[in-house]
Amino acid sequence: MESALKKYKLILAIFLVWLVLLLVVGHFSQSLSKWPGLKSCGNKFDPAYYRWDSGWYTEISQKGYSYSPDRQSSVAFWPLYPLSIRAAHQITNLRPGKVAFDLSILFAFLATIVIYKLARLDYPEKTSRYIIFFILFWPASYFLVAVYPESLFVFLAALSLYLGRKEKWLWAGIVAALLALTKPYGVFMAPTLIAEYFVVSGKDRKIFFRKWDWWPLLLPFVSVVSFAYYNFHKFGNAFAFLQTEKNWGRGYGNFFLSLVWEAREYMVPPTKLLDGSHAQYTIYLVSFFFSLWAFWISWKKVRRIYLLFPLLILAAALTSGTLTSWSRYMLLGFPILFGPAVWFAEKKYLKYAWLFVSLVLLLFIANLFVRCYPVE
Repeated sequence: MESALKKYKLILAIFLVWLVLLLVVGHFSQSLSKWPGLKSCGNKFDPAYYRWDSGWYTEISQKGYSYSPDRQSSVAFWPLYPLSIRAAHQITNLRPGKVAFDLSILFAFLATIVIYKLARLDYPEKTSRYIIFFILFWPASYFLVAVYPESLFVFLAALSLYLGRKEKWLWAGIVAALLALTKPYGVFMAPTLIAEYFVVSGKDRKIFFRKWDWWPLLLPFVSVVSFAYYNFHKFGNAFAFLQTEKNWGRGYGNFFLSLVWEAREYMVPPTKLLDGSHAQYTIYLVSFFFSLWAFWISWKKVRRIYLLFPLLILAAALTSGTLTSWSRYMLLGFPILFGPAVWFAEKKYLKYAWLFVSLVLLLFIANLFVRCYPVE
């Protein structure tokens, strides 16, 4: 009992250090509006990490969904996170932005604990702690405290995988269904859990089709169909949530042609990197190549069933024809980060050098995000 308490104290300490650093950077970056010539943005009454899409989530929590075929509409954002904001707002009566920020921090903490427990199923304690360091210091991890559903998504994804490993299929399916209501990528947990079930059953197809205790693993598909039905019932268009994506410039097309067209944006002068105005393109490109290496490393060091989830997420992201937000998609498919974390954990000095570089990048990019540079 004492050793268990001690190990969770260490995880809590890691989480608190990460959180305090992000809060300090957020406060400092938000105060830059007082400095002439420096870009800043946001309302002083809202948290520092209330930026970009955050307003859509709080608007949904207060007013519900809207849809117009010709402009950006809130129906593009999935319901579980704004519903949780609405519930917490009604309980606490705090400003929606503030309560959403607090919820993100809570979900980030829960995600940290569950990821640690998931890692401990396969790795020793020291390696599992390093995995937590690696994920929290990942340059896109500031999204876990932003008023975005990322922390809720990662928490539910980790919990679903953990319940699957424990062979609690009903609860794994229910949590996966909630995951699919957080972001559409959550539906990819269904094939991941089904593959896990198939492996646990000894890859015996007769057992798989004779025993039907795996049916709850199909619940994520029910979530997607339910949201489509809501779209049809309210707006007369079951695919309104997909069609409005085009108004954000996110469509589906030939990835390679789109990447060639986008490639000119990756040729960034060093001065544009330092002032933050074009930093996002370098972030996207480096993240893409890092993900290829991460898959290669993870294939040897991670339970392979886990890799199906990030593989499907990143494959779906590629169909949009852009590398935008690639490091964030890697965070959502967090098992892809297990392999590099284990690899670095085995290196005596390199593991500390990586954490330092990654932390510097995290704080730099978080600063740009708070100041409304388009690094999301």
